[in-house]
Amino acid sequence: MTSRLPLVLSQWISLLRMPTASAKTYPYPRLRNSVSDVLAEGSRKKIAHLLLEADAGVINERLAQHRLHTGESLSITSYIAKGFACAIEANKRMQAYRLGRSRLIVFDDVDLTFAVERESEGEVLPIFYILRAAHRKTAHDIHRELQAAKQTPLGTTGPMSALEMQFFLLPRVLRRAVWFFIRRNPYWFKDMIGTAGVTSMGMFSSGAAVGLAITPMTLTLTIGSIDSKVALQHGQAVEHDVIHLCLSVDHEIIDGAPLMRFADQFKKILLQGTALNQPADGREDQNSETKLTR
Repeated sequence: MTSRLPLVLSQWISLLRMPTASAKTYPYPRLRNSVSDVLAEGSRKKIAHLLLEADAGVINERLAQHRLHTGESLSITSYIAKGFACAIEANKRMQAYRLGRSRLIVFDDVDLTFAVERESEGEVLPIFYILRAAHRKTAHDIHRELQAAKQTPLGTTGPMSALEMQFFLLPRVLRRAVWFFIRRNPYWFKDMIGTAGVTSMGMFSSGAAVGLAITPMTLTLTIGSIDSKVALQHGQAVEHDVIHLCLSVDHEIIDGAPLMRFADQFKKILLQGTALNQPADGREDQNSETKLTR
């Protein structure tokens, strides 16, 4: 050990004398504090993930029929988000938050939180936008609201409101103190974070790709890429498109069996077009399925 000491010191001195690597320095976007805070809150949860697939061909057919009969163009994200809200409305315990150690708060409204890409301080950042009461809005309403969220100036009344911007510009120690109280009150947490999350990150990739969210919500949906797969149909190999999805849940609230039942109901809603059959008041239109299949 002693014999190697001169060599160790020599190498350490050589490291200190190495010239600084060539690089450029950029300011860290201050509004990225919102992402840091969400990740910090998400790291406190014991998150379990379920990967699943849905037939993208059937979904595209539903959207094409809807466009033909109504003239409304919907994004796949808006359609899937509405189906997600419908599935949660049927089982609202999936979006429950804990209050202390012995109680769960199950909210009536389904407030979906989306990550919307916006430019701030010369950087493209994911800005969080809460779409309130998504279960009472049509898929087209959701589509228009998300499009508006991409255009509304930051620091006003849309995504990253003036109040939120001021909060995320505070020093970290002050934000942590505020989060300490927010996470202990499910009602405040819902106002700040929403009740369930939706993020779409794989549409720009080819092949199978889907993310595993680090999420502070009890339930989060990640929409991945659309991929071609070969499957047997009537004894023949048929190529069809599937969209990859991931459901992430707080395992302290939701167990595996309820999650599987929720995933099955969610897929049925997507494939049957139920998300397109509900008007803004949340009641299913009994004639819509007939209109779509004529």
